[in-house]
Amino acid sequence: MPVLMKRTEKQAQISPVEGATSALFPQCGNPNCKSGWLRLWRSRDVPVFEGKWACSTLCARELIESAVLREVHGGMGAPVVHQHRVPLGLLLLSQKQITQEQLRRALDAQAKAGTGRLGEWLVRQKAAAPEQVARALAAQWGCPVLSVDNFHAAMMAPALPRLLADSFGVLPLRTAGQTLLYLAFESRPDSCITLALERMTGLKCEAGVLCDSEFERAHAALLRASFPKVRLLEATSLRGVAHAMTAMVEERRPVEARLVRMHNYLWLRLWRRAGSQRRPLPSADEIEDMVCTFSTEPGIL
Repeated sequence: MPVLMKRTEKQAQISPVEGATSALFPQCGNPNCKSGWLRLWRSRDVPVFEGKWACSTLCARELIESAVLREVHGGMGAPVVHQHRVPLGLLLLSQKQITQEQLRRALDAQAKAGTGRLGEWLVRQKAAAPEQVARALAAQWGCPVLSVDNFHAAMMAPALPRLLADSFGVLPLRTAGQTLLYLAFESRPDSCITLALERMTGLKCEAGVLCDSEFERAHAALLRASFPKVRLLEATSLRGVAHAMTAMVEERRPVEARLVRMHNYLWLRLWRRAGSQRRPLPSADEIEDMVCTFSTEPGIL
C-alpha cells in the first residue's frame, strides 16, 4: 500500500520538462480558464489583452468583461480631492495684476453673457494679458505654465482619440525621452485624463496650462491631424460593451490591447504590429481605438 501511494504522488508531480515548458510558453491569462492551454499548444499567439494572452474567444471575453467592470465600478479613476482654491479674480487682485474696477467689469460681463471664463473676459477687456492669466491659473492649480515649443501635431495625434482630445480640451504637447509626456489643458489640469493617459501610454504625464491663444492654435492644429482609426459605440449595457470590445479584439488580433476610463468614456486601444506597444507613441497606422460612451448608471453585465 505505501508503494502505491508513493507512485500516485509521483504521477501527480509536474515533470521538469513540463515545468520548463510552462515557464517558457505562458498559459492563458484568464484565471477562470478551464483548459490550461499553453501558448505552445495553441495555433494562436494573439490576441493579448493588458499583457495577458487569451487562448480562446471565451477567455478573451472574460478578461475584457472583468476590465470593463473594473473601470466602471472599481474606482480606477483619479480620486476627487476637494481643496480650497483662491478664485482667479481674487488671486490676480491680490497680486496687483488687476484693479477692483477691472474685476467688477469682467464679472459683470461674464454674468450678462452667461458664458466664458473670467480669464477670457479679463483678456478681452484688456485688463490682463494672456500670460498673466496663465501664470495665475498655474498658481491656482499648482501646475506649470507650459509652452508650445517643439509641438508637432502629426506626431502627437496618436496619443489619444480625436473625440477625447476635443471633448476634454486636452493637448498632448511633446514627449521627453522615453518616460515623460507633457499635457496642456485649456483651463485647469484634469487628474482623471492625466491618470488615464499614464495608464494607456505607460508614460509619466506632466500636466499644465497654456496661454489661451497658444492653446487654441495648437489644439486646432492637433484636431486637423491624422488620428488612429476609431470605432464609436454608445453603451446600453456593460455586457454589450464587453461583447463589442471582444469582437473587435478577436477580429484584429492585437499584440497588445488596453482599456482605460476617461470620465463617461471607455477607451480601448489595440496595438496591431509587433514592437509598436513598446514605443511611447506609435504611428497612427499601428494602432486602432474603440471609444464607448456610457451613462452614469450603465446596465450590469
